[in-house]
Amino acid sequence: MQSIFAEARKQRSFREARIGALLAVLFLAVFIGMDLADPDTWAPWYFIQQDIRRYVGALTAFLLVIGLSRLMCYETERKTAGLIGTAARGAQATWGAKVGLSVLYCGLVVSALGAATLGIRSAAMGFQGARRPVTDCVYFESVPMSNISFCVLQYVFLFLGALYFAGFILLVGAVTKRTALTVSLCGGSWLALLCYQFYFVHFLQRSSAPVCRALRPVCAFVFRFSFCGFMQLESYRWSAAPGSLGQWEDVWKPVLFVLAAIAAEFLALGFLWRRGSRT
Repeated sequence: MQSIFAEARKQRSFREARIGALLAVLFLAVFIGMDLADPDTWAPWYFIQQDIRRYVGALTAFLLVIGLSRLMCYETERKTAGLIGTAARGAQATWGAKVGLSVLYCGLVVSALGAATLGIRSAAMGFQGARRPVTDCVYFESVPMSNISFCVLQYVFLFLGALYFAGFILLVGAVTKRTALTVSLCGGSWLALLCYQFYFVHFLQRSSAPVCRALRPVCAFVFRFSFCGFMQLESYRWSAAPGSLGQWEDVWKPVLFVLAAIAAEFLALGFLWRRGSRT
């Protein structure tokens, strides 16, 4: 645990992360304020289910890019990478501390955003209907849970997607060794996938051009298995066609996939980190 705190102290010198966190808080306050000002939006639990899709997922991705992009680049940019190899099992301990800090950071971000959005929006309606069964769902045909339980579970799904994206950020940082480049690549990747979800997918569906018809299944496949798809909760409707509702009985399949993807990312990260510490 002390090594994790040591890694956290390194990141405190990254002042851009503090500014990013402040901007995220301001954006969150604006979004929540807009929802509370419109009773047709915050009253039904059906609309509360869409908070992650509308803005919480994007804010989570923004905070992850700002907060984790420097984690694998710090030693190279500060020219202290050689000191890691001077300690017994220094590379392994440092890798474990960076992974542990990433997991804790993801948990903190998702918990804070979830407590703010779900807590404030539910309290504003007096938690009316919180324990009633889900009648309308954005992603599944039917969910055998109460409204509040399903909304909390959505943030668990978001946490898995955040770990998936965090692993990608750390891998890019381990390869590039440059914070600015890592921010650009990871932020650009997320933005491209988000543009596909809200804009480009409709263009491909409407267009009859041969190129667009060829791109439809490719883009749908990439988005379905991407970190953006899981953070936006779209990828959890595993057996559904694009735009249709999924089956709750199949939700274990995407959960199993994302867990395997996270494990593969962190194992690959450990390999790259140990290999880089020898050079």
